[in-house]
Amino acid sequence: MALYTIIFIIGCLLLPDVYVWGKNDRNCWFSWCNYIHHYGVQNIYKLGVDYPPLVHYFLWLIAKIQGSSDMIYLNIYKLKYLVLAVEMLSIYMVYRILESKKYTLSYILPLIILFNIAFWYNNVFFGQVDGVYTAFAFISLAFAVFKRPTFSLLFFILCVNFKFQGIIFLPIIFLTLFDEVKRYGFKKIVLLLLPSLFLQIIIFLPFILTGDMKLAFNSFSESMGRYPFVSMGAYNVWSLIFTHPETMNDNSGIFNFSFNTIGLLSFFGLSGLILLPFGLKSLGIFNEKIQLEFSFENVLLATTLIILVFFYFNTQMHARYSHPVVLFAGTLAILRKDYLRFLLVSMAVFLNMEGASKILKGNIAEFESVWFQPLFVSLLFLVVIALYFYDYLVLIFNNIKIS
Repeated sequence: MALYTIIFIIGCLLLPDVYVWGKNDRNCWFSWCNYIHHYGVQNIYKLGVDYPPLVHYFLWLIAKIQGSSDMIYLNIYKLKYLVLAVEMLSIYMVYRILESKKYTLSYILPLIILFNIAFWYNNVFFGQVDGVYTAFAFISLAFAVFKRPTFSLLFFILCVNFKFQGIIFLPIIFLTLFDEVKRYGFKKIVLLLLPSLFLQIIIFLPFILTGDMKLAFNSFSESMGRYPFVSMGAYNVWSLIFTHPETMNDNSGIFNFSFNTIGLLSFFGLSGLILLPFGLKSLGIFNEKIQLEFSFENVLLATTLIILVFFYFNTQMHARYSHPVVLFAGTLAILRKDYLRFLLVSMAVFLNMEGASKILKGNIAEFESVWFQPLFVSLLFLVVIALYFYDYLVLIFNNIKIS
C-alpha cells in the first residue's frame, strides 16, 4: 500500500494544473462546484444539471477544501486528484487479485496498467472523470469473484451513482454474485441487501430533504440522447460506414431502423451471447454440461468484450467511453501473461483519444498520420474485438461437454 501511496503523491505533483481540453466540461465543473459552495450540494439539481449525485459530492469536497469562488476557479483542476485517488484504489485491487493468486512481483505488475498512457490520458489531459465509475465497477466485480457480495453491491451502488453508464456492468456482476448468493437463505439475502439500500438512501437524502428527489432521479437518464449523433468522436464501427459520422443524426437510418436502434440491438445481442453461458451456469441450467467457472480470467474476458461491443456498436459514443477497457483488459493480460491484446487495445484507446482531442498535437488541425485516422483506429478496434471473441469461443468450447 505504501508504494501506491507514494506513486499517488508523485502523480498529484506531476498532474497538469490546467485543462487543455474540454473547456465546456471544465466550465461545468467550476460552475457546479461554485453553485454548491454557495447553495449546498442539496440544491444542485435546481441548476438543471444532468449528472448523477455522486459526481456532485466530489465537487462538494473540492468546494469545501478551496473555500471561495476565486480559489475554486483557480484550483478546479484538483478534481483530477480525487479521480486519481479512486483510480489508485482500482490498481491496488489489481494487486490484491494477483496476491490472492500468489503471483511473484504482485505489487509491481499492476504498474503495467498504471503507467500506460491509455489509462491516465483521460484524467490527466482530458480532465474527465470516467476513471471513477470504472474503478468502482472493477472493484465491485473483484469483490463478486472474491465472494464478498456485500462489498460488491456497495461499490456497484457507488458506480451507477457516479455515472449511470456503469449499468453495463450489472449483468456480469449480478451473474457472478448470484452464483454465490443462490445458496443463501431469505434472511441472509435481506441482510446482504440492507447496506446497499442504506447507502443509496444516504446518497439521495439531501435531495429528498429539499424535495428534489425526482430531479436527482431523472439525472440518471436525462443525459441519454442529449447529443443524437452517430458518433461524438468515437472511432468505432460507424467510422467504417460513414466518412463523417459525427455530423449525422442517429435518428435517421435504414429499413425503418434508426442508427441508434441498430447500435443498441447490436450491443444487446452481442452482450447477450457473451453472457449466455455465464447465465446458464449461474442459474444451474445444463449444469452437467457447462463447466464454466466464475474465475477472474473468465469474468474479465467477458467484461472486456462487453465494454468493447458497447463502445464499438452504439451511437452517441465519445472517444473517452473506451477508457474502462484499459483497466479490465490490463488485469486480464497480467493474469494470462498475454500482453499482445492489451498492447493493441491500449493503442486503439490512445489513438482514438488523441485523434479526437489533439491534446499532445497542440492544435486543432486534423492529423495527417494514418495512425490517428478514424478508419485505421476503427479497424484496430475491430481486430481487438475479433481476438477477444476468439479467446472467448475457445473458453466456451473448452468448458462445454458435448455428448
